[in-house]
Amino acid sequence: VVDYYKEACRALENSETASLLGKIQKDWKKLVQMKIYYFAAVAHLHMGKQAEEQQKFGERVIYFQSALDKLNEAIKLAKGQPETVQEALRFTMDVIGGKYNSAKKDNDFIYHEAVPALDTLQSVKGAPLVKALPVNPTDPAVTGPDIFAKLVPMAAHEASSLYSEEKAKLLRDVMAKIEAKNEVLDQFMDSMQLDPETVDNLDMYSHIPPILMEKCAALSVRPDTVKNLVQSMQVLSGVFTDVEASLKEIRDLLEEDEAQERKLQELLGKVPPPQGSPPPPSPGLAEVSKECSKYMEVHEKASFTNTELHKAMNLHIGNLRLLSGPLEQVRAALPSPTLTEDDKQVLQNLKRILGKVQEMRDQRMSLEQQLREMIQKDDITTSLVTTDRSEMKKLFEEQLKKYDQIKVYLEQNLAAQENVLKALTDANVKYAAVRKALAEVEHKWNTTVQTLVASYEAYEDLMKKSQEGKDFYTDLEGKAARLLEKARAACQAAEANRQQILEKEMKKQPPPRPTAPKPALQKKPPELEAGGLDVGDLPPLGSLVLSELPEELRSL
Repeated sequence: VVDYYKEACRALENSETASLLGKIQKDWKKLVQMKIYYFAAVAHLHMGKQAEEQQKFGERVIYFQSALDKLNEAIKLAKGQPETVQEALRFTMDVIGGKYNSAKKDNDFIYHEAVPALDTLQSVKGAPLVKALPVNPTDPAVTGPDIFAKLVPMAAHEASSLYSEEKAKLLRDVMAKIEAKNEVLDQFMDSMQLDPETVDNLDMYSHIPPILMEKCAALSVRPDTVKNLVQSMQVLSGVFTDVEASLKEIRDLLEEDEAQERKLQELLGKVPPPQGSPPPPSPGLAEVSKECSKYMEVHEKASFTNTELHKAMNLHIGNLRLLSGPLEQVRAALPSPTLTEDDKQVLQNLKRILGKVQEMRDQRMSLEQQLREMIQKDDITTSLVTTDRSEMKKLFEEQLKKYDQIKVYLEQNLAAQENVLKALTDANVKYAAVRKALAEVEHKWNTTVQTLVASYEAYEDLMKKSQEGKDFYTDLEGKAARLLEKARAACQAAEANRQQILEKEMKKQPPPRPTAPKPALQKKPPELEAGGLDVGDLPPLGSLVLSELPEELRSL
């Protein structure tokens, strides 16, 4: 590096260079000299380190001293340089100064080696860092491919554009024919509604669908499914019957008490309430009647739900038994079509023609793709460069002939479409009856599968609702039983009360008169009967004897 800077310094000292650079020649020279001293100081620093490694402590001192001297010269020449340069020089001074002071003290007090003169030591020679190699600018390995290799005359570009337009015109003509035929084919197939994959779905009926297999497998690990459901519904029916019996008994007790109360009122001569309105019951029976009406209303609403739940169970129980049984029975329960040999022949013929339609589509798409790829890869620029303008049209015609073969194939494919569609129409007419039968069987098959799946999914819901019904009716049964006991007690109390009333009335009767016979009572006028009787108008009960009482009162 020092050698290079010395050459640069000598070049700057040249008179021609000085005249060319002008004022900046001195600044450049001063900067180059500063770098010469700086890098020389760095070189002597490393020489001192090398002497230290070789334990030549005298040489180490002289090298570090020389490095320090050269660095001082560099600092003198660096006046006016940027702060970054000054900072680098100060850092280097700290390093070299520290090395020099340390080496001098070690040699003075420890090693005491003689310090040789600098000119007696081997001078530092520059070493080449890289080996220069000659470069051939025309070698592709060095400069890469020629970027102008594809440059062609403008006339050739124009001719190539014309040829591209001819290819595009050819492609547009072919694509117009293909799209027209494809549109006709798509409309025809849409109207037919024939799917090659589902036109013959006979394989579907030969096995149980996966979703049904899952349900059968789930029930196989729970063999008591149907039994548990039936038992749960039986328990629910038993509790329901018990509740209904309790409520009926309560209603019968209330009606009997009402009838007895009405008879007592009639016997006592009181005007009975209008027909249809019962006499006012006692407070205990009124409360019982109110609660009974509430329970009857709840029971009637729950009865409808219970009936619907039993209907649902009867609907699904057979399907659950089927799913729990052998798979052969499940497969046998699924509908399957029955086809004659003629029907099978019609199906095979239709499938064959549908295969021809798909083959025609695939071949058409393949030929179209081949044509597009050929046109895209077709580049005759090289030929156009060497062809005269007058021969361009002839060259185009010759080059376009390469597409004739694939155009012929496409024309044949498009022409065959009419015959294929005619054959498909005839086959579809024969297939109509078979199609209808298959559609009906498929609908029944799907419905059966959905019904079986729905029965499985309804099992958990039935069990849940059955348990809820049992809990509800168990609670209602307890309430009805308590109400029945309460009704019995209230009826007994009412009966005892009526008996007391009757006994009091019997005690009010006076002894019979022995002298005079009892005069016959005149019949009341009809208007009194229509207007109702007052208690004061009745004869005293004391004038009555037990034999004259009505049979109902005597029984009391």
